Amino acid sequence: AAGTRRIEAVAGAAAYAMVAEHAEALRQVSAKLNAGPQDVTEKLDALLEQKAESDRKLKSLADKASANQAQELIASAVERDGLRWVSAVVTAENPNALRALGSQIIDQLDDGVVVLGAAFGPKASVVAFCSSAAIAAGIKAGQLVAERASALGGKGGGKPDFAMGGGRDVDKLDSVLGLK
Repeated sequence: AAGTRRIEAVAGAAAYAMVAEHAEALRQVSAKLNAGPQDVTEKLDALLEQKAESDRKLKSLADKASANQAQELIASAVERDGLRWVSAVVTAENPNALRALGSQIIDQLDDGVVVLGAAFGPKASVVAFCSSAAIAAGIKAGQLVAERASALGGKGGGKPDFAMGGGRDVDKLDSVLGLK
């Protein structure tokens, strides 16, 4: 009920068992951290800080790798109807990383279209970006993604400048992006 406070207590033999259980857990953690029970907190804080620093370095390296991949894809752009097209199957950590890569490319590609695909386990994702010149030429990212996602056995769509979708037929990813 609202406003009611609950107090839980352990007494007798159960209390001794609970204390012994907690002491054993602390002993196991101390052994794994290679520290005495009094030093467990300090050692754990140091390990967590070390992990955070490693995560920051890993993110920095991933960002650099993504920038390099973006430059390679821009260099491979194909000229079609006065627009530069980038279409590729890439390796990305997750759909958000795929979207970020596409965004990097379209930002550096003056007038063009970017269509990227990636497999994430049993699913394939596709993103498309269109510059304002591409939209003026009648090319819409939502339509590009809807067609490709449908061919992958899924759904997708979005706005004229950005769209995202996917499907379950990962094997068709290369052919859907026009790479086969």
